[in-house]
Amino acid sequence: MSCLPQFPAQYSIPPACFYNIQGLSQWLNQNPSKKQYFIGAFPYLYKQNQITSTLSSFKYSVANVPLGPSVVSLSQGQALMYNQQIQLFQKVYTYNSNAYVNYACSGEAPMYYTFKTYQEKAQYTSAVGLVNELFPFRDMAEASTLNWAVPFPLF
Repeated sequence: MSCLPQFPAQYSIPPACFYNIQGLSQWLNQNPSKKQYFIGAFPYLYKQNQITSTLSSFKYSVANVPLGPSVVSLSQGQALMYNQQIQLFQKVYTYNSNAYVNYACSGEAPMYYTFKTYQEKAQYTSAVGLVNELFPFRDMAEASTLNWAVPFPLF
């Protein structure tokens, strides 16, 4: 049993499987009640200068707005490269997440992932860039009342 709140609770850590090629938009489409927290990340969900009475007369609901995928089409080579990057990100993220959870529960100092080669580190840095495009970490951390955390280093 974990001593941290289970995802998607407030201040929880998303599991590694959360990060995939479909991105945050697909997860939000599957969990429409959470869309209201990501208006900053997806500004077309709601325009601040629209008249609220007009929106309420149409029974406008952020939860009903479908979000398009971040990645629309890929060549076979791009899909292979993106999947490899995501797998590397998930591997390092899982290792670091487990180290952090162990630290949070036991107080034992965490030992985060150590890259074996410079090339692996460079590939991981590229993978973090891709994942950050699909899952805006800053917006996820700042989403009101959710504040999903990544309390361990991504780089």
